Amino acid sequence: MENFDQKTENGCYAALNAGLLLLLASAGLVMKFQVDLHTAIPTCFFYRLTGYYCPGCGGTRALVALLQLHILQSLRCHPLVVYTAAVLGAFWISKTLEIIAGKRFRGMGLKPVYLYIAMAIVIIQWIIKNSLLYARGIGIENVF
Repeated sequence: MENFDQKTENGCYAALNAGLLLLLASAGLVMKFQVDLHTAIPTCFFYRLTGYYCPGCGGTRALVALLQLHILQSLRCHPLVVYTAAVLGAFWISKTLEIIAGKRFRGMGLKPVYLYIAMAIVIIQWIIKNSLLYARGIGIENVF
């Protein structure tokens, strides 16, 4: 598959730099105030309305768990958060090395396949979560 064009990659790199600063600030706040996941995170409106998890259910819990460096809990809540952090982290590091090393190092390119993998993760985890909830009574609230 083709890589995205250079302008798109540069825009992504700038957004990642801004996002990294925001993530570090968020991590500092989460660590400082020790967020209680049972009370701080509101229940999903779709879940309250239907009794089924939406494809994004668990994302906020996963992000907070990842910020607290609880990687396994983050994976259990929503694996897309860890996948996204890994792919974007690798992209950010490789682009930084590309800037430092110049033409001697070719950084990682963003490819559409990364998006397709992310969509597959969302669909698979959504099916598994709802199956576990109704077959075994295991919900994402039981992760923490």
